[in-house]
Amino acid sequence: MGDRTRTAGQQGAEVRSEWSALAPGAETVAAVQFALAGIFWIVTIDTWDDYGTGYGGAPALIGLLCMCAFAPPVLFVLGMLHAGLFTVPVIALSNAAGVRSRIPAPRWALPALVLLCAVYAGPVALMSGTSYAAAYAWTAAAGAVPVAVAVAARTRQWPKARVRRRTFAMSGVAVLLTVLAGIEAQVTDVLPPYRPPVLAHADYVGQWAGDGTWLVLGEDGAAQVLGLPVEDPAHADVERCTGSGTWRAQDAHGGHRAGIALSVPDCEKAELSWGAGGTAEEPELFVLIGDPDGGELRVLRKRAR
Repeated sequence: MGDRTRTAGQQGAEVRSEWSALAPGAETVAAVQFALAGIFWIVTIDTWDDYGTGYGGAPALIGLLCMCAFAPPVLFVLGMLHAGLFTVPVIALSNAAGVRSRIPAPRWALPALVLLCAVYAGPVALMSGTSYAAAYAWTAAAGAVPVAVAVAARTRQWPKARVRRRTFAMSGVAVLLTVLAGIEAQVTDVLPPYRPPVLAHADYVGQWAGDGTWLVLGEDGAAQVLGLPVEDPAHADVERCTGSGTWRAQDAHGGHRAGIALSVPDCEKAELSWGAGGTAEEPELFVLIGDPDGGELRVLRKRAR
C-alpha cells in the first residue's frame, strides 16, 4: 500500500534520477551518425580514391545491396558501443558533478564531454596517424550530437522510444542533406576529386621501390626489375619475378590510367602495367592485383638520386 501512496513529486524525482544516470536514445543517434558518415564517404569517393580502386556497374549494385542488408546490425552494434564508451560516461560524470555541486547536472555535460574527448583523442591519434588536435576535433564531433540529445531527453524526461522515433523521422532529411553536401563539396572544389599527376618521360626515369619491388627505369628505355609481383589465382601468396627488359610511358586509355608498360621476357606473367599516382612533386607507380574491391594494392615511390 505504501508504494501506491507515493506522491507525484516522489515519483517524478525517481524518474528524474533514473534518466540522469542514462543516455536515452544515444545509441540510435550514434548509429545514424555512422550511417551518414558512410553515405558521405560513398558520395565523395572520388576525392580520396587516389588509386582508382572503386568500381561501378553491376558489381557496385551488388555491393550496395549487400551493404544495405548487413548495415543495420553493424550500425546497431557500433551505436551501442559508442553510447557505452562515450555518451553514458559523459552523462554519468555530469550527473555525479551535479550531485556534488549546486550546478545542475545538464550544465556539466559540456565540461565532461571536453574531458572525455581529451582522454580518447590520444589513442585515436596514435591509431590513425593524425595530429592530436585533428583527433580531438573528430572525437568531439562524433560525440556532441548524441550527448546533446541524451541531455535533452533526460531534462525533458523523454522515454527512449520517443527519442528513437524522432531520430528515425529526422534521418531521412539528414540523408538527403548529406548527399547534397557531398555533391556540393565536390562541385565547389571544397573536396576536389583526385587528379593523378601528368608525368613526362623524364619523370619516370630513375629508381622506384616499395612493397618488396624494385624498378630501375633508364632514360634509353632499358628496365631492370626485382621482385615484380605475379598474380597467380591458384596460390594465395603472390609470386615474384626478377629480370631485365624495356619500358615505355603510356597514356591513359580504355579506363586505365597513364603510367608505364614493361616488357620483361622472363616475367611475362608479372604485372607489367603500372599506373601513375601520388603528386607531381612525389610521384608514385601502383598496380592493383586481383579484384578492384578486395585486391592487393602495390605502391612504388621514386627514390631520390
